[in-house]
Amino acid sequence: MLLQELSGITEDIYLVEESYPAQRRIELTLRYLSGAYAFPEGEKMHLLRVKEGGRTLGLLLFNPGNEELPVDFWSVFTGALAKESYRVQFEELVASVLARNPAERELEVSSDLWRDAVNEYYSLMLVNRNLCPGCSTGAESYNSVFSEQRVKRVSELFERLKAKGYSFEGGEGGEGGKSGKSGKSGKSGKSGKSGKSGKMLEVCCGNGMSTLALHRMGLDPLGVEVNKCTLCQGLEHGVLNPRKALVMDATQLSEYFGPGSFETVVGFMLGLVYEFNKGLWTGIVKEAAKVTAEGGLLLFTVKSRPEIEILAKALGEAGVEGEIVDNEDSDGIFDQWLFVGRKGRS
Repeated sequence: MLLQELSGITEDIYLVEESYPAQRRIELTLRYLSGAYAFPEGEKMHLLRVKEGGRTLGLLLFNPGNEELPVDFWSVFTGALAKESYRVQFEELVASVLARNPAERELEVSSDLWRDAVNEYYSLMLVNRNLCPGCSTGAESYNSVFSEQRVKRVSELFERLKAKGYSFEGGEGGEGGKSGKSGKSGKSGKSGKSGKSGKMLEVCCGNGMSTLALHRMGLDPLGVEVNKCTLCQGLEHGVLNPRKALVMDATQLSEYFGPGSFETVVGFMLGLVYEFNKGLWTGIVKEAAKVTAEGGLLLFTVKSRPEIEILAKALGEAGVEGEIVDNEDSDGIFDQWLFVGRKGRS
């Protein structure tokens, strides 16, 4: 686990907050850190501080085993993903705790790597059924879930867009719509742990059916999906990268990511989009536009023309200039219509 690698510890490790969304308000974190003042006088807490420059990203507290729980473990407190007001409270509390009980070690870690470590933790907790008490869903075979035809369809779509002048590749921090660092993806394309890893977001990623194609092209998007079971399926089969997969409601993207966080945002086979439920889907694409950088690229696919027309109108209202593309084929199933465009300057 990356958290253990970064901190150089071998004992079990647990984040205080029970889910990624809870990291925005860190209620348990603030409560427990406040309670650290009640630590018995004269007894020393074993602490590790994770920092980026002068900013504290995390605080690790060692908990020795006892009769009730005969296992040593570390509790991890972090405010790095919290809203600004909560993050300030976190850093103030940590400073007070460290003034009374200095850390035994301080570890310099980038905030991006720390975020990956937190993401991975929750992904592993999910796939190990620790976030779903009583889960009775068994693993299905890879071939019964994932389709090479689907991978081929997405790959062909990207080739077509490339011919139209749209590029989804390039170095991190390059031109808008370019994403990723150069490198080689795995032979199977299933791990997603290597390859171009620029700031790309995939909304409603499901079990990674389309993500698999992106990985094989050397792209490593951050995938968000509201359905825990679906995301778990992709993690179980190694299709989704555990450091780049989150259980998250895509209608709340701007709650978790700031403006311009991503150079590219994609979403495959959104919908079904009807008049009665269009508010849900237009809300998702508008949220996607909020977190896309100026000049950044957005791509969404659906099954029918009426659906893409609804999404295109919403994206236009969000300041995205683009085009509707007819991508129909004889099968008439995947990615029949798409919208591709760039976010204009506000």
